[in-house]
Amino acid sequence: MLKDRIRNKELLKKVTTAERAAELVKDGMIIGTASSVFSSGPRVFFKALAERGKKGELKDVTMLSLSLLCREIDGALVEAGILKRRLGSITDDLIRKAINAGTVLGNDVRTEMVSHLIRSECCGKMDVAVVEAIGITEEGHIIPTNMLLEAANQVQKADIVIVEINTTLPKELEGIHDVYVMKRPPEQGPLCLHKLSDRIGTTYIPAGVDKISCIIESNLPHQSYPAAFQAVGPGGEKMAGFFLDFMREEVKKGRMPKNLLPIASGIGQASDGILRALAKSEFEDLEIFSPIVGDGVVGLIDAGKCRMVNGPVVFLSDEAGAKFREHIEEYKKKIIIRSIDVTHDPGIVRQIGGIALNNALEIDIYGHINSSHIGGTRLVNGVGGGGVYAINAYLSVFCIQSTGKKGDISSFVPMVTHVDHPEHFVDVIVTEQGLADIRCLSPVERARIIINNCAHPDYRPMLTDYLERAIKTVGGHEPQMLDEVFSWHKRLKETGSMKQK
Repeated sequence: MLKDRIRNKELLKKVTTAERAAELVKDGMIIGTASSVFSSGPRVFFKALAERGKKGELKDVTMLSLSLLCREIDGALVEAGILKRRLGSITDDLIRKAINAGTVLGNDVRTEMVSHLIRSECCGKMDVAVVEAIGITEEGHIIPTNMLLEAANQVQKADIVIVEINTTLPKELEGIHDVYVMKRPPEQGPLCLHKLSDRIGTTYIPAGVDKISCIIESNLPHQSYPAAFQAVGPGGEKMAGFFLDFMREEVKKGRMPKNLLPIASGIGQASDGILRALAKSEFEDLEIFSPIVGDGVVGLIDAGKCRMVNGPVVFLSDEAGAKFREHIEEYKKKIIIRSIDVTHDPGIVRQIGGIALNNALEIDIYGHINSSHIGGTRLVNGVGGGGVYAINAYLSVFCIQSTGKKGDISSFVPMVTHVDHPEHFVDVIVTEQGLADIRCLSPVERARIIINNCAHPDYRPMLTDYLERAIKTVGGHEPQMLDEVFSWHKRLKETGSMKQK
């Protein structure tokens, strides 16, 4: 099967074992790869690399990847004790614990900056690029899988390129990609993407026979995320209802076209609930320009509601994934997997005028967003591409349940313990309680509408009391009583609840 996937027969000479490929890695090297939170990516290679670490042959490697790498990559390197620095988004428990404990040095790099760091070599020269692929062209170029992300930049800059061909993935994926590799300033010109159906790159990652160091085979199937990962409860349905009503008003007021604007949405209960609601709504000819193409997007296509979809990765459940494989040629007419350089380019996001749907961990009364750190100290996940969409989108929307931990945690507090998205990047906040349009409002006006529309009724009196006392005793543009701003978090730590006894 591997011979069928390598159309340049000269490259068959470079087929080797994962163990021999792993021997190319030396201490101090920077490695780049792409994967997803569940089991996907070049896992065969990284298993062999971890085994070298367990034998004491490696002690110090750096991983530079925007991906939420799976347990078999991030976790395996942590268990082997060889991962010393991790640059980019994280989600696996092992790497999260290691970063929070300080045994792995972490930097939550924004998605749109990862390719820049690779090209500029600000963090050092990329030594090794490990790319999962479905095949290699006659010219020796790499055909990506369902994940393109920043792989093209890794290949261009790395001295060693290792290709892991996964023979379980459908060859029919070829042609769905649009690979565009940016240049370093000042050589980079404007991106000429005028509509989402435009193609400005190639269907492969440019490489060539001489660029590829070795090829290994994988027959490990990709594991889809559990169905529960995107389960939409009553809270998600209510959020979706508030959001759709708001969109109808925006259309009525002439602020949105009838088919809205391109929607950027990740995977999660809130955003997926909105996409599912859109599939049942009166809105048609929708476009998706998103950091992730998930079940909700496929559902829009199946419902005949979606004109075109762009994203750097397609990440589906078992049910949606099976349907995607069965009708892949039809989906390829609607979906283009693009380079991260395009999907997260600030100019393109601003040009298309998208609607950004982001999630949050906590929000304060003035609209500052914490999306990555619990209690301001413990990293949960990376900020990812949320920032570039939030600041450049036509409409920046943040979705969150009003409470957590069965009501003991209020998602709305006097001041967030960590700021990922300042108030200036936020237009709309929506919970299962309601929606707050905070555009053009002063901080105090924002606070009042956020408390009244979005906070849980159990916490509204407490938030209102804090706000009014802050206005009266401190004043200023954004009144805050510095001796009380984190009292809610302190009470949670001491009593297990933010509620006053």
